[in-house]
Amino acid sequence: MSHDAAGTGGPIVLVVEDDRGVRDLMVDILSVEGFQVRTAGDGLEGLLKLRVLQPAALVLDIMMPDIGGLRVLDELASEHADVPVIVVTGKPEAAEEARRRLGPSNVFDKPFDLGAFVTRLREVANGPGTTDLEPPPGEQL
Repeated sequence: MSHDAAGTGGPIVLVVEDDRGVRDLMVDILSVEGFQVRTAGDGLEGLLKLRVLQPAALVLDIMMPDIGGLRVLDELASEHADVPVIVVTGKPEAAEEARRRLGPSNVFDKPFDLGAFVTRLREVANGPGTTDLEPPPGEQL
């Protein structure tokens, strides 16, 4: 079951995260930051919602039941390559594979710097031309 928040008319972001607590926290934080947040509790639900919503960006956990985040990335490459992805994960091996595919600035290890995460999400949701800079220190999620 997913939890969505309308936000304030900003870019639509789809959060695909199986941990309800983390998912709800992301909804709360990103809504306050002006994003319209939609959620999915697993990779399959995320892929289905992605086709309907056409979000400005996707926030993706890697370790999920059924269809994991790496498989979602494979599907995105063939069907939705234009949707920017930010990966959040607590597994170092999965983080390395995601960094190989997406670049280092689009992968955040849990717990992560909240300020850097929101800044990077805003950059990718607002279009191309962003840089691969080291994120500044800040709050932890």
